[in-house]
Amino acid sequence: MQNLLQRDLGSSLLSIAIILGLLGLFSVFLRIFTISIKKILESIFKKT
Repeated sequence: MQNLLQRDLGSSLLSIAIILGLLGLFSVFLRIFTISIKKILESIFKKT
């Protein structure tokens, strides 16, 4: 029974870590995307 509980705890911690990692990667990509869009818009409006 203890092995089962420990395995469930380990798998739940692993899934939580994976979810947090994916959220971190998503926020980093979103930040890069918004910065690039901002630079593109700035270059478009500087030319006119």
